[in-house]
Amino acid sequence: MIELPDVERMIDNFVGYATGKTISEVLVDDEEAVDVDEDLAAEHIEGHAIEDVQRHGKYIVVEFRSGWSLVFHMGEDGHIELESQTVPPLEDTKIRLQFAAGRELRFSSPGKQGEVHLVEGEDFTGLETLEDLGIDPLSEDLTPETFAELAAGHPRSTLKGLLLNQSIIAGIGNEYADEICFQAGYRPDQKIGEMSERQLKRVQKYLTRVLRRATLHWEAAHADPGWLINHREEGGRCPRCSGPVEGTTLVGKKTYFCPRCQRAV
Repeated sequence: MIELPDVERMIDNFVGYATGKTISEVLVDDEEAVDVDEDLAAEHIEGHAIEDVQRHGKYIVVEFRSGWSLVFHMGEDGHIELESQTVPPLEDTKIRLQFAAGRELRFSSPGKQGEVHLVEGEDFTGLETLEDLGIDPLSEDLTPETFAELAAGHPRSTLKGLLLNQSIIAGIGNEYADEICFQAGYRPDQKIGEMSERQLKRVQKYLTRVLRRATLHWEAAHADPGWLINHREEGGRCPRCSGPVEGTTLVGKKTYFCPRCQRAV
């Protein structure tokens, strides 16, 4: 399942090349997934340069100098990459943005997942999920105090449920929610209403630490023997105490934790 650090890495892999370059042609490979009118694409994308690339939660927004934007809903396993136009597109490719130099920006997503929308400016009206996104977890606005206040408004939620609630905090997925809980030392099924302000601020501290490290040093983080993310299996050994890792299901997601190192408050 794609998560915020994965989206950041995708953007880093193409933004340097694509920014400032003009789109010569838009090719739609999956009309059901791509909500882009052909005439509007010809008017507002083709012949226009990419101005900027932004991330909103796990969405990618490609802004053009025409004042219009393409919004990519990544789904669970969406992917955007630069590729040569001579390489045949994958079966699950949704749309291709071609540059005159012979390369193209491709968006693919398995099955019916993943969507693309063309919007004017930052008018996300009608894109309900994007409209309802909460604060970005890497935003400077998510201070320890703000996190504690947001959490306090959901006392019956579990800690993991809060971290995965995209309308509260946008972009955290299943594996990193477990990692945040592990690094902070709290059970993922801990009820928010039973946690103190100090404990909630501790969660925010590790939330920022985990996501920043995974974003800036993805390979190092995923090779770190001290991260639970590298021991996600029934009977796996906890990287701290070497005790058995337990698995359960929370908010419909497979959840892993160490019952020794992650205590209920």
